[in-house]
This record gives sequence, structure tokens and C-alpha cells, in this order.
Amino acid sequence: MPKTARILVVDDEPAILEIIKKILDDRGFFVDVAQNGLEALHFLERGNYDLMLSDVKMPEMDGMELLQKVSLLYPDLTTLILSAFATIKDAVAAIKLGAFDYIAKPVYPEDLVLSIERALKFKDLRQATQELEWTLKGAEALGLQVLDLAPETEEFQTLEQLRREAGSIQDLSELATAFLQAAEKLTLASRGSVFLFDRQGLHLICTAMRVKECDQVDFPTARPGEGVMSYVLQSGRPLLVADVTLEPRFFNFQKSRHYHTKSFMVAPIIGERVWGVINLADRGDMRAFTPRELFLLWLLAKIFAENLQNRELQEKSRTRYDALEDTRTELIDIKETFNRLTTSVPMGLAVLDHNLKICYTNPTFMKLFNQEKSGVGSEILTYLKGISPSDNSRIQNCFERIIQGERAVDCGQITITDPEQGNSFSLLHLVRLNSSRAGPQLLLILEDITEISQMQQRLSLYEHFAVMGKLSACVVHELNNPLDGVKRYISLAQMKKDSPDDVNRYLTEAQKGLSKMSSAIKSILNVGNPPGILKPQDSLLSQLQEAVKILLFQARDQRVEILLSTPPIFKDMYYGTDLYTVFVNLIKNAIQAMPEGGQLEIIGLEKDDRLEVHFKDTGPGIDRKNLGNIFKPFFTTKNQGQGLGLGLTICEKIISRYQGELSVESSQGGGAHFIIKLSLPDRPHINAHNA
Repeated sequence: MPKTARILVVDDEPAILEIIKKILDDRGFFVDVAQNGLEALHFLERGNYDLMLSDVKMPEMDGMELLQKVSLLYPDLTTLILSAFATIKDAVAAIKLGAFDYIAKPVYPEDLVLSIERALKFKDLRQATQELEWTLKGAEALGLQVLDLAPETEEFQTLEQLRREAGSIQDLSELATAFLQAAEKLTLASRGSVFLFDRQGLHLICTAMRVKECDQVDFPTARPGEGVMSYVLQSGRPLLVADVTLEPRFFNFQKSRHYHTKSFMVAPIIGERVWGVINLADRGDMRAFTPRELFLLWLLAKIFAENLQNRELQEKSRTRYDALEDTRTELIDIKETFNRLTTSVPMGLAVLDHNLKICYTNPTFMKLFNQEKSGVGSEILTYLKGISPSDNSRIQNCFERIIQGERAVDCGQITITDPEQGNSFSLLHLVRLNSSRAGPQLLLILEDITEISQMQQRLSLYEHFAVMGKLSACVVHELNNPLDGVKRYISLAQMKKDSPDDVNRYLTEAQKGLSKMSSAIKSILNVGNPPGILKPQDSLLSQLQEAVKILLFQARDQRVEILLSTPPIFKDMYYGTDLYTVFVNLIKNAIQAMPEGGQLEIIGLEKDDRLEVHFKDTGPGIDRKNLGNIFKPFFTTKNQGQGLGLGLTICEKIISRYQGELSVESSQGGGAHFIIKLSLPDRPHINAHNA
């Protein structure tokens, strides 16, 4: 059974409070009442509420001022504004401050209940979106390995089959249609479209569309800066709108005469670059799309992007190969001519014999690997220093393919790590050469994209600073109200200095105002710490601290105390940063399990051959019948549409990458205890001050 919603009603008229409380009590809601804004804040400090219904005109603190404080201190609380003096200006101001709706007095019971039910539905949809966002972040760490989580699932089998068969489709329109048909099958959508960028990247071209027979729709083009597709492309995240009437951002979308339901989905097709979007609408049974269906659409879009990337790379490889093949027929002395042609080429080039030994390298190749000698005669895999084991394994697989007869193979992006110069990024291609004099040879091509990657990161950083500038201005503005209250209480204390009780009461209120200002400042500072240049690895301690930091505000809001203790070795043990996703997921689950407050202990331990991280909460625990299922794909105890049931499955998959183990111990009423066991890394990273 869904839990009863907790509602806080704020109004300075006792008769209104009594009437509204009775209406809501009769509907089964749990209701508290407050007669002014200050009293309402005391209630919010002591308990968790799903919704707040507040009057505008009140003494001590009016509704608008209360709404400002709530939006800053309790950003996840859904609010409704109630007033007998309703104006368009006040309604717009309330919506801008985060209110879901503005209700005019006198209040009619059915209208009030309908507005509250819509607001609670919006709250659930927003929470489901946040849950889905965390699941997608974890899935991104796995990439298309997500398909290995539940290979027996019918939907995953459909995606895997599409992934295998799409490579044989040459026509782009047929390819887009195949992916659109698969998307409709997976999600039960009856309408959809695929928009892909043209070669110049200026316009989105409708490459495939599914409409009703009675509709007359041309295949249009769209500018990237317009509409819902623009919103998705700019955010880079898939979008699920379960009810467009509850989404002020896209309300005009419903005016389109082509759509008959309130729900739609849009997923960006993004790989190494942005290719376009997939749009789906009008679920066949007229119901809203679910988070699970958005996840499947997101995964299908990832496969689509992979296919488009492979097509482009194959086209480039064929072009390069044809050019080299034409040149090869004119070579008299391949070594001398190759040396002359490649000395000034901006790409790294190396010729390998059939034993994968280096026959020749150009200066750019040597520079990319920071080598002074050419390495002629060395095996290429021993020469490529600073490449991660995963990249090494992928390159070996590409060499096997080219040796078995493929003309050209694209190996994707590799990361070259240099202790002095940092990371560089290159695209690696292999081309098979047939020399009448030297026999079968391989041409290895490295295309340096480090500068492009750094520019993209700097652009992301600048965008972050721009957003932070606007957010900082807003927060500074919001600080004026509590600051004014602090000054007023201090002045009153000075006036009543002969009355210790009054002085103590006024100073206590001033201290509360200062505490709220401090919390607001800490919040903006936490948000304002922009992510640095992405690192392939980070220390175990750093990843745990960052995970705690990002969820600290939510924990304080729910009165959950987080205690972190780790041994010194955690500072020098480096792992992939995908562990951060695991830590965030486990901390977030623990906080959600303690809505009335509690404690979460995060304890690091050093064993003989491994490291352990324990997450112990004081929540209600996990039912014994569910313990054996919580790591299974798509298993969830949440209400339908509130979770995918993939979070812990993805966490377990990430931990397994490090030859680790994720387990749980729990009893009903005794809290949950998640345990991460990690194998020790090959060697610890020693900090400079310890060296």
C-alpha cells in the first residue's frame, strides 16, 4: 500500500485551518497545521512532509517569504500557494519561487483535493526522474556491457539482435527505420521519429517517422536550438514526461494536434559526438511511459550511436585505405617513399610486419608516446607504454582481426598516460598493406584528439561557471531575508538587555537565522566546486568523500547523520572513478530508507589481501524474502514507475570489474549492512608528500 502523504497547512485563520484539515483528514492524509511562516519552519525542522499548502497574507512571515526559505532549505518539498487575493502577478511570482500551483480562495473541497493529488503526482514523477538519473549514471559507467546484466530478458535479447543485424544495413533511412521499429516494440509506442544531424551539423533531418494513417505529416527539418529536442540535446540526457500537463516547461507541447496522450519520451543519440534524437509518443494502451521504457530507449539510442560511429569510421577507413592503395601501386621503394611522405604528417604512423614488430615510425608517432628512439625491431605491444590494460586488450583484439584478413579496423579511442605530461587521447586505426617486396604489413594510424577533448572539457567548465554565476546571484538575494531577521533580533536583544530571558530568546532566533544562512552558503559552495579534468582513476578515500559531500544536504534535510572512517591506506589506493557511482547509490539508498532520520556508518577496513567498505544504516532493514532478489535486474520494492530495479545490479557489475564482491546482511527492523570487498590494486599511488 502506498504511504499516507504528510501535508503541512499554513494559514493565520483558525477557521480555514480547521476546514482544510477536516477535508484532508477525511481523504486519509496526515495533516499538521501552522498559523504563520515561522511556526511552519519549526514543523519542517522536526518532520518530513510531502507537500506544504500555505496562505499568502500572514503575520510574522508571509507566504512568499516562507516559499523563498522553503525553496532554499527544502528544495524537494512540493508547495501550493493559497490566497483570497489572487492576482496574475502573485501567481507568476509563486511559480517562479518553485510553487507547483496557485489556488484562489474560497476553496472548494473537490478542487482542493484535485490540486493536492496533482501536486503529489508531480512529486512522485520528479522523484522517479531523479532515481532514473542515478541509474543512468551507473549504466554509463558500464556502457553497452549493461546488456550482460540480464541476457535472458526478452527486451535485452531484442536489443542484442538489433546490435548484431544493424551493421548489415547500408541505407541510413532503412537503418533509422529499423531502430525506430525496435524502439516502438520495446516501449509500445504508436508514434515516433528519428532526427539526425546533416553533415554540416546545422539542421536535424527527420530520417524516419511513424504516424497514424489519418495524419498528413511531411518529413521536416528542425534547428537544434528549438523545442523539446533542443532541451534534450543541450542536457545530453533522455527525457520522460509522464504527464505533460504537470510539466510547465513543455505545456505547449500538448497543443500539437498529432498527439493523443499526455506522455512522451525523447532520447539523444550520443556517442563520441551527438548524432540526433529519437522521439516516441502515444503509448498503444494510452498509459504513461515508464522509467523502464525510457531506460530501454536510452540503451537503444546508445546502440544506434555505436552503429553510426562504426559506419563513419568504416567510411573514413575505406577512404584512407583507397588513398593508400592508390599510392602503393606507384611506390618504387616503400621505405624511402613512406619516410618522405610521412615526416610532416600530423598523424602518428607506424609500419608493422606480420609478427607485429615495428618496421618504421614517423616523428609524430614518436612524439605521441614521448619516445626519442623509433623502436624499430620492437614488438608494438611492448612499445606502447602508458596504455591501460583495457585499451591493451582491445588493441590486441583489433590486431587479431586484421591478421585474419580484414582490410581495415577501427580500434576507437585510447588513453596514453604520461607521468610528466598527463593524459593524451588518440583514435587508433589499422590498415592492412600488401607489399610485393616486404610481404604482408600493417599500417598503424594514431590521430591525436587531445586538444579537442580538452576544449570540450573547458567548454563544459565555462558553462558550469555561467550557471553558478546566476545561481550565486539568486542565493545572495535570498540571504537578505534571514540577514534582515538576524539584525532585527539583535536590535531587540539590545533594547531588552535588562531582561535576560528576552535577550536569550532573541539571540536564539538570531542564531537560527545565522545557521540557515550558513547552510545556504555551504550548499552553494558544494554546488560551486566544478568537476576537474576527468581522471581515469582516483583514490578510494577521495571517491568516498565526494560521494558523501554530494548527498550531505539531502542527509541533513532528513536528519540522517553520516559517519565516515577509513584507514590511512585508503588515501593511496587508486581505482577507477566508476566506484564513485557505486558509493553514491549505496548512500542514497540508505538515506531513502530512513525518512524519519537515523545514522549511516561508512567504515573502511584493511584486510590481508583486500580492502573493504561497509555501509551500515539504522533503517527498517530488508525483508528476508527480498534479500535473495535485490541484486537481480529489474527487481524493486518501490511503487510502479518509481524505480527500475537496476541500481544495485549495476553496482554489483562495476565492483566485479575490480575482482570484487558486493553483498548485503540485513534483518527486518535491524537496518541494512552492505559490504564491498575489493582486491588490492597492482600498486598504490604514493602522494608527493609521502614520497
